[in-house]
Amino acid sequence: MSSSAVRPVARRREGDAQIPWHELLCWDATDNALQALRFSLLLLHVHARSPPPTTVWEAMRNPAGYAFVRLSTIRGRKRIRRGLLVATEGVANARRLALVSWWVYTLGKECRVRSQRGAVDVAPLGALDSLAQVGECLAHVGESFDVASFLQGSGLFWRALGMSGVTELPPWLQRRRRGLERVGVFVSLLALIIQLYVEHQRRKMMLRSMMHHVQSMQREVRRIDNERSAAQQIVPQARERVEEAYACLVTERRRLRWLGVERLCLWGDMAFTLTEAWAPSHDHELLEAGTGLAAAVLRILRLWNEVRFGALDI
Repeated sequence: MSSSAVRPVARRREGDAQIPWHELLCWDATDNALQALRFSLLLLHVHARSPPPTTVWEAMRNPAGYAFVRLSTIRGRKRIRRGLLVATEGVANARRLALVSWWVYTLGKECRVRSQRGAVDVAPLGALDSLAQVGECLAHVGESFDVASFLQGSGLFWRALGMSGVTELPPWLQRRRRGLERVGVFVSLLALIIQLYVEHQRRKMMLRSMMHHVQSMQREVRRIDNERSAAQQIVPQARERVEEAYACLVTERRRLRWLGVERLCLWGDMAFTLTEAWAPSHDHELLEAGTGLAAAVLRILRLWNEVRFGALDI
């Protein structure tokens, strides 16, 4: 399943303060960097497994496959394909183990803080935030099924490591998900549905907030026009309120733009996960690698934007 279905925990901050550089090396950045590495290796595996190019046009469409043909023998290409497959699953499982461990540690830390403060001091979450936490929890549970399959010795990594002729098998036999991994696909699908609904509701809230700021600026402008006689006292205050509303509007526009990018990433994850759930016996490696790599790169760019211009809180 596409592990990028797991949403990073939103970093709630006061205002739009700049994020220090060391925060770029947080778990979110490490998670997405591992995702980008994993899907890059998988994409190389897909190109190395495809038939060797025989024309110039095919070589332009598949430069990695052309390089493999020119630089290695048939036996060497088989070893490279198997090595790429093992490396892909190794990176994926290392990331999942770290992800689940970090989630358990964070959850335990939050529970200890809540128990020390008491239930009275903890602010209640809204319905949308609670639903977002449910989606995040389900996404981690979906990852936990893959971790359990890996620890059980029945995951994709062990099948790729244990079968010497894995690259000679059909693609749908190389990476077919079974047992616990198959259950994890459906759990992740449910998590993605919840996350997409939450993002849709957040988008509606942002649009309402933007409309409120626009109306606020229009009211102040009309007030200045209607009370020209008292302009000396009204203009400075009204201008300050207009500038404040405009700054809030610009912030909401930035958040809305990156929320659209996050929704695009989630729809890419949904496309692969839904296809994997619907047709598990077919090859979806190219779809998995393409959507996963694009989502990882876009999320890294979002983190970079947060470092430069402040937290997005989406």
